[in-house]
Amino acid sequence: MCILLLGLWGCLTEPDCFDTSTNLVTFAFYDADDELVEVEIDSLTISGVEGILIPEDTIVSAISLPVNPTETQVAFTFYFGAVAETISFNYRLQTEVVSKNCGALAYITDLILVDTSFENVTLLNNKLATNAGTNVKIIVE
Repeated sequence: MCILLLGLWGCLTEPDCFDTSTNLVTFAFYDADDELVEVEIDSLTISGVEGILIPEDTIVSAISLPVNPTETQVAFTFYFGAVAETISFNYRLQTEVVSKNCGALAYITDLILVDTSFENVTLLNNKLATNAGTNVKIIVE
């Protein structure tokens, strides 16, 4: 029993090497009553990515889309039938050294809303991470 406790203590004193970095921005769609709603996205485009993308699921309440870590800005265009809505961001890559054993991890941070044609957008979390939840809240009518 004593050996087990010492083993657990050793794990608890080591730095956390769990990598939560991601290059995905998570968008969630809400109605005016602040209820999560489903929208139909026919297709979308992402600046720096050639062509029109069609989501695997076209009816979504949330969607995660990639940004290029070697760039500092991105624009997304969502096509809802004949209606196109665009949203663009600036961001930066931040490297954090966790420990000598874990090394450095790169995070995309400081996500800033630059421009949008959506009527109501709220930036909820400006750091992209697997445990960050929703980054961008979009109110749709």
